[in-house]
Amino acid sequence: MADISTIYMGIRLTSPIIVGASTFSRKIDNIKRAEDSGAGALVIYSLFQEQIEIERNELEDELRANEEAFPEALTYFPQMEHAGPREHIMWVEKTRKEVKFPLIASLNAISLGDWIEYAKQLENAGCDALELNLYAVETDPTVSSEDIEERQLDVVEAIVATAAIPVAVKLSPFYTSLPNFVDSVIAAGAAGVVLFNRFYQPFIDPLKEELDIRLDLSRSEDTRLPLRWIAILSEWATADFAASTGVHTAFDVARHLLAGAKAVQCVSTLYNHGLDYIGEMNLELSRWMDGKGYKNTENFRGKMSQKNLRDPYAFERAQYVKALLEYKQG
Repeated sequence: MADISTIYMGIRLTSPIIVGASTFSRKIDNIKRAEDSGAGALVIYSLFQEQIEIERNELEDELRANEEAFPEALTYFPQMEHAGPREHIMWVEKTRKEVKFPLIASLNAISLGDWIEYAKQLENAGCDALELNLYAVETDPTVSSEDIEERQLDVVEAIVATAAIPVAVKLSPFYTSLPNFVDSVIAAGAAGVVLFNRFYQPFIDPLKEELDIRLDLSRSEDTRLPLRWIAILSEWATADFAASTGVHTAFDVARHLLAGAKAVQCVSTLYNHGLDYIGEMNLELSRWMDGKGYKNTENFRGKMSQKNLRDPYAFERAQYVKALLEYKQG
C-alpha cells in the first residue's frame, strides 16, 4: 500500500489531510476521532482578539450597570476582570494531553503586542505550529495597500522572531500581486502558506430588512482558486503550501498534491460526511497512488505545477480565453 505521509513545515504528517479550524475542535471527542480516523493534523479553532475585546467590554458593562445607584456595592466584592485568552489556552493545554498527532494553533489578533503574546502562550500550551490568520476587511479609504501589507508583514516577522515552532500564514486571494506578497511573507520567515481564507459574507433579507449571516459550506468547484495559485507559486516558493477551501474528496487531495501542495485542509466535507470520512479519503488516495504506481506522495507532488506543464500559460489568462471560446451552450 502506498505511503500517504507528507512533511509539512518540517512536521511529519501521517496523512496530507488536516482538519481545518472549525467547531470540530471544541470537543475533545471530535479531536480524538479525527486522530483515530487518520487525520495528519488538526488546526484548533481560531483565537480571535476581537472576540476577547467584545467579551471584555460586555463584562465591564455588566459590572458597572448599577454602580451609580449603589456605589458602595463596588467595595463588597473583589475586582473582576476578563481572563483574556486564558480559557482558550487552557483548552489547548487540555487537548494536547489527550492526543498525539500534530496540533496547529490558529491566531487572529489586532495589535502587534497581542499577536506576539498570544503566539507565545499557544506555543507554550503545546502546539506544534502556528497559523496566522491575516483576515481583515479594511474600510478606511486613507489606508493604502502598502500600509496593510507592511502591517501584516511586521506581524509575521515579529512572531517568527520569537517562536520556536514553525509559522504558517493563511491568506486571502485579494492582494493586488499575490506572488509578490507571498514572496514577502516567505522572506519574513513563514515556513508555510495556506491558500485561501474563506470569507463569510453577510447577506440582506429584503423582507425582514435584516442582515442574514450564515455559514455556507464550500463545494469541490471552489477548490479551483487555491489549486491554480498553488500550481503557479509552488514552482519557485521555498515555503510549504497547504490548500484550503473546497477540498471534499480524495481526488481533490490528489489534485492539490499534483499542483505542488504538501497538505490540504478540510472542513465542509467533514460536516457533510463526519470525521470518519477522513479514513475513507486516505484509503481512496492510497488506492489512487497504487493504481498510478506512486510509492509515496513525493513521487508525484508538483507533477502538474506550472513549471512542469507543456503549456506554461495553462494556469494564466490564456486558459480563461480558451475556456470561453470553447464553451457551447446547451
